[in-house]
Amino acid sequence: MSNNTIRNLLAAILTAIFSVTLVDAIFDISALINPGVSNIYNALGTQIAPNMVTVVIFDFRAYDTLGESIILLTAGLVVLLIFGRGLLGDKR
Repeated sequence: MSNNTIRNLLAAILTAIFSVTLVDAIFDISALINPGVSNIYNALGTQIAPNMVTVVIFDFRAYDTLGESIILLTAGLVVLLIFGRGLLGDKR
């Protein structure tokens, strides 16, 4: 694969992630999610997990942490694509 193909693929993936996030923010699709699943976690979580810290971490807060991680990863990749231009194929 050439460097341009990799960059185009990465740009397409990042654009798709941004588009989905934008559509969700505009149309509030997350309001359609049933919050009752959290009640199941709270009822069964103490029987599954060894302590309350793991119950809280494996609740829906894990999705928030995953979203923050994706944002940081995307920002890092964009910085590398902008400031690292030409360094992918550079053989010094």
